[in-house]
Amino acid sequence: MKYYIEAIRYHGPDGRTNNYIDFDRFEVTTEPTRTNLSNEICLDGWLGTSNDIARYAYGVYDSRAAAEYAVQNLLGDEYRRDDEPSESPDVLAVYRAGRLPPVSDEALGIWLQDVDVPADADDAALRRQAKELVRELEDTGVSASAVRLWEALESLRDAAREELED
Repeated sequence: MKYYIEAIRYHGPDGRTNNYIDFDRFEVTTEPTRTNLSNEICLDGWLGTSNDIARYAYGVYDSRAAAEYAVQNLLGDEYRRDDEPSESPDVLAVYRAGRLPPVSDEALGIWLQDVDVPADADDAALRRQAKELVRELEDTGVSASAVRLWEALESLRDAAREELED
């Protein structure tokens, strides 16, 4: 039996919305990777894009362990394996980047309601606060980038400034 790696990535305009925030993944499968249009077997490279979802092939392997090791090398030190089974019986394992799943926009908004952001906070203070919040979020089992948190804090600061002006 041979094993194949397929990467599935969202390349559309809404990459930061909840629908696509943790969409990108690598799958280890027993079915050869095929191109979108011609359905020809393709073992390396771009397979096609449909509805802003691009697919890429990353080789063929003689063992499942070798394929999974290759995925881990592609993702680097920070990756996680999905616990939920795939819809396809041919998919043996799914890997995603990041040690922890990202927090949804909705959950982040609720979580940030209790965060105090002074109207006079400068950008350096917001960056420090964002870094602290990254650690706090990770303690809850989810992640958010410092940039994403900084942008949210910046919006909260701007809203606080507008309230002062009114």
